[in-house]
Amino acid sequence: MSGKQRRRRGSGRIDEEQVQVLVARARADIAAVLDQVLDDEAGLAAVYAHHGLMAPALAPAPEPEDPGGAVQAVCERIAMLETALAPAGRPGEVPGQAGFYLAAARRYLAELRFGLANRDLAAGDASRLLNTIRHDLLQASQALHHDQQLPLSPPVLARMGDLEELTGDLTRQLNDLTGPVMRLFGRSPDPALVPVS
Repeated sequence: MSGKQRRRRGSGRIDEEQVQVLVARARADIAAVLDQVLDDEAGLAAVYAHHGLMAPALAPAPEPEDPGGAVQAVCERIAMLETALAPAGRPGEVPGQAGFYLAAARRYLAELRFGLANRDLAAGDASRLLNTIRHDLLQASQALHHDQQLPLSPPVLARMGDLEELTGDLTRQLNDLTGPVMRLFGRSPDPALVPVS
């Protein structure tokens, strides 16, 4: 069997292009499942729909005062990191495991930002999210570094090198952001519960 053809059980030979199509389809399916799993509002709506009920409308939380705009400033910095990771969420944009880690990091950044903006995130949860994001960025960087050792075309290797550099930059920015995020909790009368300024 040549390197260009693979065998699937119960069917004829498939070529490299067909393998790539199958891999891209599988990645898109996984991304769609993860999006559904991580969407709390859609999950809640599905539970109510399953029981033939309408989901209650969520009342907007009262806005605590943020005179210095510290929460908003931190959330804007997190949004910038999310934007830098936006291409990682597209199937096929980032190869291999690195794509999954970068997409996960982006989802956790969104969770951190929403939790801080809605002021319903505990300090311990914020710390765990920051550590998880840092871990995902590190794993993505290691995967990209490893994949650059593979015999791939120069444009693909160059893209991987750029992504590895971006991942390093994002990790440094996340490290710089950790202090300001955790300081939000230090100003609260109960720093374990709600970030306020």
